[in-house]
Amino acid sequence: MPVTSPVSPRVFKAIEKSDIHTLACCREEEIRAILPCLVRMSLIAPLDHSEECIAGRKVILRILSGIEVVNSLVALLSIDFPALEIDVKKEQQLRQKLGGGSQNESVLVQNLANGLALEFECSDPTRRLRLLLSELLLVMAQIRDPHQDFYHKSSELFDNPCYLEEVSDVLCIALAELPALLPPAEVAEALLHVTNGPTLIARMVANQPDCFREVVTGLVMSGDKQDEDTPGGLLRLQAVRTLCQMNPSQALNVRALCVEQCRMPGLAVYLTLDAGKAGSGVAGSSGSVGSSVYGGEGGDAVSFITGLLLSHNHQQRTWFAHFVKSGQRRKYEQQASALAALRTDLSERLRNLLLFNSNDTLPDSQVIHATALLRLYCALKSLANLKFSEDKEIGLLLQLVTCHPPPSAAGVRFVSTGLCMLIACPSLISSQENERKASEWIKWLVKEEAYFAGASGVSSSFGAMLLLMAIHFHVQQLSAIIELVSAALGMKVLTRANNLSRIKYIFTHDVFTEQVVTAHAVKVPVTSGLNANIPGFLPVHCVYHQLKSRMFTKHKVPIKDWIYNQICASVTPLHPVMPQLIEVYVNSIILPASKGGLSDTFNEPISEEEIMSVFSQSIFTEKASSLVNSSKPPTLHASAPFRNLGRRKSLLREKSPFMSGVSAGHIMPSPSVRTHHRPSNTSCNGVNVTSVMTSQLLLLYYLLLYEDVRLNNTLQLLANSRRIHSYSPHLFAQLPIRYLLSHAQKEQRLYAGLFSPLVKLLVSHYPQLCLVEDWLYQSPSANSSLGILPPPVPLDPQSVTKAMEDAADKPGRLLIVLDRLMRMPPHQVWPLAAPITASIKCLLQPGVPRKVLDTYRQVWMRLNSLFPRRLWAMSVEGLQPEQPQSKLRKALTEDDIILDPLYVLRCDPRVNRCAPLLQLVIYMLQVYLLSSRTFLSQQMQNTPLVNTPHTPVGGNTTTPPQALEEEREKLRGALVLTQESAAVQILLEACLMNSDEKVGTLTDGAGALTLQEIRSVACSFIHQAFLKDTTLAKLVHFQGYPGELIGPVVRGVPSMHIAIGLNWIPELLQLPDLDKQMFAVELTSHLALQNAMPSTLSISRLAINTLATLLSVLGEEERLSIMEASLPSLVRIGRAFPSLIDDLLHLLVMYGRVGAAHSALSTAPSPHSIAFLDKPDYEEDVACETIPWLRPRKVPQEDSLYARIISTFKELVIASTMTHNLY
Repeated sequence: MPVTSPVSPRVFKAIEKSDIHTLACCREEEIRAILPCLVRMSLIAPLDHSEECIAGRKVILRILSGIEVVNSLVALLSIDFPALEIDVKKEQQLRQKLGGGSQNESVLVQNLANGLALEFECSDPTRRLRLLLSELLLVMAQIRDPHQDFYHKSSELFDNPCYLEEVSDVLCIALAELPALLPPAEVAEALLHVTNGPTLIARMVANQPDCFREVVTGLVMSGDKQDEDTPGGLLRLQAVRTLCQMNPSQALNVRALCVEQCRMPGLAVYLTLDAGKAGSGVAGSSGSVGSSVYGGEGGDAVSFITGLLLSHNHQQRTWFAHFVKSGQRRKYEQQASALAALRTDLSERLRNLLLFNSNDTLPDSQVIHATALLRLYCALKSLANLKFSEDKEIGLLLQLVTCHPPPSAAGVRFVSTGLCMLIACPSLISSQENERKASEWIKWLVKEEAYFAGASGVSSSFGAMLLLMAIHFHVQQLSAIIELVSAALGMKVLTRANNLSRIKYIFTHDVFTEQVVTAHAVKVPVTSGLNANIPGFLPVHCVYHQLKSRMFTKHKVPIKDWIYNQICASVTPLHPVMPQLIEVYVNSIILPASKGGLSDTFNEPISEEEIMSVFSQSIFTEKASSLVNSSKPPTLHASAPFRNLGRRKSLLREKSPFMSGVSAGHIMPSPSVRTHHRPSNTSCNGVNVTSVMTSQLLLLYYLLLYEDVRLNNTLQLLANSRRIHSYSPHLFAQLPIRYLLSHAQKEQRLYAGLFSPLVKLLVSHYPQLCLVEDWLYQSPSANSSLGILPPPVPLDPQSVTKAMEDAADKPGRLLIVLDRLMRMPPHQVWPLAAPITASIKCLLQPGVPRKVLDTYRQVWMRLNSLFPRRLWAMSVEGLQPEQPQSKLRKALTEDDIILDPLYVLRCDPRVNRCAPLLQLVIYMLQVYLLSSRTFLSQQMQNTPLVNTPHTPVGGNTTTPPQALEEEREKLRGALVLTQESAAVQILLEACLMNSDEKVGTLTDGAGALTLQEIRSVACSFIHQAFLKDTTLAKLVHFQGYPGELIGPVVRGVPSMHIAIGLNWIPELLQLPDLDKQMFAVELTSHLALQNAMPSTLSISRLAINTLATLLSVLGEEERLSIMEASLPSLVRIGRAFPSLIDDLLHLLVMYGRVGAAHSALSTAPSPHSIAFLDKPDYEEDVACETIPWLRPRKVPQEDSLYARIISTFKELVIASTMTHNLY
């Protein structure tokens, strides 16, 4: 749609900037449109009286002096505009009232005898002005009325071309003299509805350049979403385009406005093409559109259209895609559209690019432009559903796609885009000839891939994409190919799967057979420094999908070495496909491809030697050759009892690489070793490990996942008679699992796809390494003042052992040693773990300060962050009590403690009065109980019952395997529960006062505080154990424990409320054992004080009724014993629930009657029978017992009990009724 502006850009720029000298150089035809503006400039008195202004006015007068039309314009400017303004206002009011009306009803024009055109031609200037304004105001009023179709006003004045210039002059003068009544934007909107409207609008804006933005904005804002669907939209497009041709500097701003408002897409396209033809380039556009400039004479059409189709703004994408779709539905007989102009421009660009193509080789300077053009065509096809023309576009596109680019990064990108275009636009190879060209090009790519990868220096070459496409085609995963292409192009590709048959045949039959794919994948070198920042498609993607489809095992191609090398070549941030690769690799080792799968082949697992070759680079594990090649004796020796720890075949680490500064004297300060930040590759046994920490984490994930899949499928493996490799416990014992986990936790952003599944596996297989308190523990800082105290203490094993042995006499020396250890990194302290744990019993001596014990615990917790399993076993062995020489025992191993976790509590009894060390013991008890539980579960998984019926010996009945499995599970649960209940009972016994404490050692206060702290530590563990397994709480209380601990346990264990919530105290009351029943009554009384709830009230009432029942059915001795034992409990119940006072008093009355009855049947009371009423323990008076002649007859038990009942009654009244807390 060609458009010519009535005003040239040169003239408009000159009048806009008042460049009079440029106007003086223009021809009369060029300045004819702006004569009204020039005449007004010459007649209006200037405000500026400078010489320059006066000279400019003279130039204007000289320009106007030879033009005849100027006289008529001067006459138009000489009329009475104030009077005209009044009539125009009346005309506007009339038009608003009549809603349009006709020309006959007008204030401005009356008695119109002839036609409008004749009247205009024969009238004076004033009437001409009135005629034009009347017609214009009529159009402005009529367009306000709603119309179904576009309204076009037929007018003799506007339709006749011979009046165009005169009408334009009158219109421009009217707008200039009546600005308040005739806004330019409204006038421009009205002129669209008359003939020659775009030309009149352009002349109007040329005479008032300052209203350009206002007029254009009004026209665009009033435009349609699709501007080429209606005649009015085409006129509006022509008008705005004419204005932008007149003022090209604002064209791109107008285009940005169209995009921002999602209006007039045809105008945006035309403005883009016009800017390209004018060679104006692109300076910038709206940020939401994108303004990538590819330079050259073509402008930014490619980048602009691509930015629209791939915009983040969904509304803009949909708007432009609808424009393309509607443009294709336009009939051929209609006038040319903006889409047709765009396609023509893009086809010209294709031809221009192919002009540079010599011998099918694309020059380096055109590669980026060609890539951008191909991507645009992909976007038009996928997002706007553009159908390529057979004769114009398909041949050119395929010719460009099959070019041979130079071996550079841009060339690799061009090839990748071309491959994706063959998938996204399958119509390119619809003919046999095109299919042949595409097949030859793909074969050339396969041949030149290695050269491209080496010459371009790009990590992700197109070879990986070729291989990945071939894999997907072979396994019929066409949707995965479409996703792959979408990710590579950065857009959503919509291609039907049935349209890919030709390209699929090329890949699967002409280029890549299935065997060729698998053989080629193994030969592809691994990606060095693989991380998440490497874009594109890599060999690891290909191997992942081939593993997932079991192509390697199908063709018996070994892939283990490739995966192992890729693990060693990985760095941070971790590539997201690596955990997925390990997962499918583990499945291909253990699980069959199909359900039957008896004849399937499987991949080979990574060997233990290869795994240890990576972990030998750790800062915690010694290289195998260090012990052999060391010429000096090792500095640090593990003590003899630990040499079999974990059933390892070698000694504990006697020397570590990070202990290079350790000698017989001091530890020299050395920088912390951080192997995971090594910039260069580390070679271990012929394998290059780029990042030690990353490779170790991946291998740890592999090992845990392997064991998890193996254990979960053991039954299936046994049923199929398959024996697979099982990694030894010796291997897991040498791995720094806790350290690796803590590092991954701190750097979760670097191990985003690995940390969560790794934690999940560790919680399943090593729950003792995932305790909540370990996650929350923060090591405190060292004492800043102790590090500078003399004398300097050497940090070698002998010095540490000597300092711990003298802890009671010289605690300051040990405190300095421990403080220095707190200042060192944990991995530098680990070589001293053996002497630190072997001499732990030295801290149990009396007189060791609490500061020393607390600091020792902090050092122990720091060591716990490295090799906790070794540390636990060493600490348990170090706390074992001394054995006589005649009873030498075998040193404990980690397996021994896991089988029997109670070894932890069979420690030196002095630990029970040392709170810091007891905390460590309880911590180790907790982890070994978890280890034992996990070990038993794994043993059951390792030895499942085969699905064959079991026949007992000597019986004819058969037991199904499911029942046997349930029985095994019950036995395992019973064993675990027995271990945990025994641990709780031992800790409860530790809370009892020993004989010395009962005699009176606690009277000084320090002993009482120590016992209170011990009970607090034990109750904290019991509380967690009860919360974790409520059955354990029930079992412990059904077993019973000393009554003097009931009160401390109820107060110190908040979870004791489960005894009320789970309602098992009534079961305890129903037991036939009298001691258990009295234990239940006393427990109920303490719970009533601690948790006064309605449920506790009902249980307390049940306990009172139980006592009343027992009172009526028991014998004399049992009756007296329960009466005496239950009296304190009744007082506590009454204090907690005053509402039960009636029942309690009734029970006490029964007690008193029974006691009085028994007293009546007993022997005569003592002469001092009144004394025992206030002194119930009168019979135990020691002074009277020592003097025979003063020894009275003892008060009988019945009389003493009677006195206790009276005393209890008093206490009950005081506690329940004579108190302020009545409720």
